[in-house]
Amino acid sequence: MYNFDLDAYYTDAKLTYETRAEIERVADEVTKEGFKNIFFISSGGSLAVMRPIQYLLRSKTKIPTYCEIASEVILTGNSQLNEDSIVITSSKSGTTKETVEAIQYCNERNIRVIAFCGKPDTPVDQLATYSIIGKAKDAVEFEYIQHYLLAFRLLYNNGEFDAYERLAAQLEKLPEDLIAIKEQFEPTAAAIAEKYHNSNIQYWIGGGSLAPEIYLHAMCILEEMQWIRTKSIQSAEFFHGTLEVIEKDTPVFLVKGVDATRPIDDRVENLIKKLSDEAVVIDVADFKTPHVDDEFKEIIATSIVTTILDERLAIHYERVTGHDLTIRRYYRQFEY
Repeated sequence: MYNFDLDAYYTDAKLTYETRAEIERVADEVTKEGFKNIFFISSGGSLAVMRPIQYLLRSKTKIPTYCEIASEVILTGNSQLNEDSIVITSSKSGTTKETVEAIQYCNERNIRVIAFCGKPDTPVDQLATYSIIGKAKDAVEFEYIQHYLLAFRLLYNNGEFDAYERLAAQLEKLPEDLIAIKEQFEPTAAAIAEKYHNSNIQYWIGGGSLAPEIYLHAMCILEEMQWIRTKSIQSAEFFHGTLEVIEKDTPVFLVKGVDATRPIDDRVENLIKKLSDEAVVIDVADFKTPHVDDEFKEIIATSIVTTILDERLAIHYERVTGHDLTIRRYYRQFEY
């Protein structure tokens, strides 16, 4: 595979899974203390990673869950955000300004914060009530694994997810499946990047729990890291606006999920194939995970999608454009 360090990947997988004990300790402690709702609060890509978790929990728990943008909630507040809440946040750098301010906002109101932090001894690490340090270098799929462990441990403690131990054990082997998925998608990733890297605009569509991951790919990878004009659209919303600007030569990408919203993806697929000669469909159902039971496929679907898009397709865009994924024009380049 192009530019992929297999040994480093397995090291990151091992380091990530080793945080399971700490994640469970934190989940058990806040459960013992008690809470009435869960808030996911963060910024940018970190918030996009948490949105699918909140989406999954909506149909699996009676615990009210909310998702808020850090910079907004500290200005508007939320009547449900109080001392009885648990806030889950995330920051890879540990210094994200808006996330730091949101944690300070919570601290001033005695609201407990669980932070997934990429680096120790940073403001996020030091300010959060509980800080779980992620030792994996970059792969978003490892962030997802940590979020799965925390969210479903909380549900397990609440008597709502008896399969937790089985899911948690299988997550240790998930990286092996993701390696095979990377290899499977490699030719497709190369072909997409080579054909569409110079397109004037790309439209990316996904529904259900995958919609936030499609948003992350469009905003954080294509726009921020590659400066490619794009738009992400939720499958159900495609029929209410975006369809009117699709022409025969418009690149349209649909990532089909495996949850209850799949019939909407089917509708989108049927339509975009009629509207555009450049319609590309990527189906999560085509990627097998032999180490993880099928009943958990909708949970780990976001890991599969970030594996193929952010860990493979992005690398090939970098290759064909010659634009390093780490180069920014504006982000963190000056105060704004």
